[in-house]
Amino acid sequence: MTTAETWKVGRFAEASGLTVRTLHHWDTIGLLSPSQRSTGGHREYNEEDLVRLYQVLALRSLGLALDTIAI
Repeated sequence: MTTAETWKVGRFAEASGLTVRTLHHWDTIGLLSPSQRSTGGHREYNEEDLVRLYQVLALRSLGLALDTIAI
């Protein structure tokens, strides 16, 4: 993925092994918000968001709760 490339939520969810619903929830609670939205309001994730996703997944695998990770 190049720096200018963005992923829509469905593709991002599929690539990460998460559900779209999970990503929507994480956006709602401020854990992982997309860097931008399309003109139609659809979530679009970029490379920085991918890095944050990996951080969240790593911390979850260590047993941390989502509210702790969000801080």
